[in-house]
Amino acid sequence: MMRVWWLSLVLLATAGASPNRSLPMPPIPPAFPPTAQSAPMPDRDAPEPVGPARKGVEVNLQDFRVQRPMQGLAYSPGSQFQSSEDKRSIQTPGLTVKVPLD
Repeated sequence: MMRVWWLSLVLLATAGASPNRSLPMPPIPPAFPPTAQSAPMPDRDAPEPVGPARKGVEVNLQDFRVQRPMQGLAYSPGSQFQSSEDKRSIQTPGLTVKVPLD
C-alpha cells in the first residue's frame, strides 16, 4: 500500500513539473482573400523527359564494392579502417539486370 502511495506522489510531482504547453496563435485570415488568381495546376501538355532509348533487358557484370571517401578516424595520416570485405583481394562480381517497364 505504501508503494502505491509513493508511486502516485512521484507521478503527480513529475506531471506537475512539466512545462506549460500553450499552443501558438493561429494566423489570422485576410479580410478579403484573393480571388483573381487560380491555384497552380500541373501542365498536362508538358513533353516527356527525353532519355536514352532502351530496347530491352540489359544484363551487366559489375563489382559491388562500395567506394567510401577517405576516412582517417583518428588513425595515422594516410591510413584508414578496412572492413573484412575491403581486405579481400578479389571481390565477388555480381550481375545487374535492368528491365524497361514500357
